[in-house]
This record gives sequence, C-alpha cells and structure tokens, in this order.
Amino acid sequence: MIKSMTAYGRGEVETAAQKWVVELKSVNHRFLELALNLPRRFWALEDRFRKLIKSRVARGRVDMQLSWESFEEKSVTLRLDMGVVAGVREVLERLRLAGNTPESLKLEHFLHFSDLLVAKEKANQDLDLELEATWETLSQAVNQALDLLDEMRSTEGAALAADLAGSLSDIRREMSRIVVLAPRLPELWRERVAARLAELFPEGSPVDETRLAQEVALMAERRDVAEELARLESHLSQFQQTLESQGPVGRKQEFLLQEMLREANTIGSKSGDLGISQAVLEIKGSLERLREQVQNIE
Repeated sequence: MIKSMTAYGRGEVETAAQKWVVELKSVNHRFLELALNLPRRFWALEDRFRKLIKSRVARGRVDMQLSWESFEEKSVTLRLDMGVVAGVREVLERLRLAGNTPESLKLEHFLHFSDLLVAKEKANQDLDLELEATWETLSQAVNQALDLLDEMRSTEGAALAADLAGSLSDIRREMSRIVVLAPRLPELWRERVAARLAELFPEGSPVDETRLAQEVALMAERRDVAEELARLESHLSQFQQTLESQGPVGRKQEFLLQEMLREANTIGSKSGDLGISQAVLEIKGSLERLREQVQNIE
C-alpha cells in the first residue's frame, strides 16, 4: 500500500534518571532529507540517528527534535588551577603595591576570576560508555516515533489511494467515450472532404469517388487513435498496480502521469472531433489532479 510523506510521530522512554522524548515530522520532498536538532553533547550520535531513520523512511523531508528531562541533581567535579591562582596573586599584589594600599589580599579578591575553578572533564572512555548507554535508550524512543510516523503515513496513503483510484475511473470513463466516437471519424472526414470538394469545383462537376475514398482512407489512418488509447490503457493499468505496491512508488507514478499526458495530447490533436476533444480535456483535468496528489506519495 502506498504511503504519504506527511506525518508526525512521537516516542518517549523514561529511565530512573531521565525521560527522553523524540519527535519526528515529515513532509513531501523530492528526495530524502533529514534535519536533526540535536544538543551538542549528542553530535557524536548523529550518524546513528540518520542511519536508523533512513532504514525506515525512503523519501520526504524529516525533521527530528530531541528533548529530555533529568530527575537527578547534576554533580560537577571541580579542580583548582594552581597556575592561574599564582598568576592572579602576582597581579593583585602588584596592583596593591602600585596603589600604595595597606589592604591585604583576601579570598573575595580571587573569586572575581572564574578561571580559577575548572570543571573536571570525564575520561574519553567514560564518555564513550555513557554515549553507548544513552544510545540504547534513545534508539527505543526513535523507533517508537518511527512506528507512529509510519502508521500515520500508511493511513494517509490509504486515503490518497482511494482518491487516486477515483481519478483513474474518471479517465477510463472518458476513454470509453472516445472508443465510441473514434469509429465515426472516417465517415466524418469523408463528409468534410466531400463538402470541401463541392466548394472548390463548379456545381455539377463529377467527383472521382475512388480518389475521394483514397483520400478519406489516408486521412483516417493519420487520425486513428487506437494506438494512443492502447498505450494510455497500459499506463493506467501500471498506475493502478502501484496503488497496491509495497515500497516507494511516487517517482514511478510521476513518470506514468507524464506518459499519460503525452498520449492524451496526441489523441486530442489527431482526432479533430469536438466530442473527443471534450473527453481529452476531462482526461487532462483528471491527470492534473493525480499529479497534485502524487507529489505527496513516498
């Protein structure tokens, strides 16, 4: 079954320490485009996020938003940079002497220099272990969001398939009109040629019926639309099959619509019949509706 490219999905996983929320929103796009809004601390996981989403989505623009809530107080280990302390002491002492002030150095003087205290960084191995543990949790949230996204895309796709099938039925109805009108074209052109000859030759002048029949036969052959109708029916059947296909079919449908429009234009230009021209206009209207809907199919 076809899928829409417009959908939304949300995944949430809660641990003893944190709650993770992943939101996915997809819209139509010619190719697959991913826009991930990740905090800097999770940039190292971006490639994993991309691979996971690509394994489930083939086409469309997908925006991902990651947010979390911590249930525990943050603990930060600080260390004192003694080199900076010595430098600050030297500068402050020189200032005291330059200002000729008897005031001695106090602790609050040093606290104006924030670089004295440095947050202790975790070892690379600890960071790697933390990322791996975090990914195990985050991947669950992403898969939950992808499940809901896929469900909504399938639901929207089913509605689109019903609309597309209706437009295909409209096209076949107009093709049936053309099939009924097409056999009348040779006689129609015979009447037109005979009327034209009557205008060109004086009244009572004999008309070569054999030559007239030859000209009408030649014109009927040039105006025959049987091949175009057969190709149009073939394209319609292929398009109908895509509605039940698994996997991305949007691009194939776009190609088939281009071919159907080409055949419809040829039928309209060859026939020269008002009734057929009206049917072709209806077909082209249905093809335009199909084209607009196909823009949102994966």
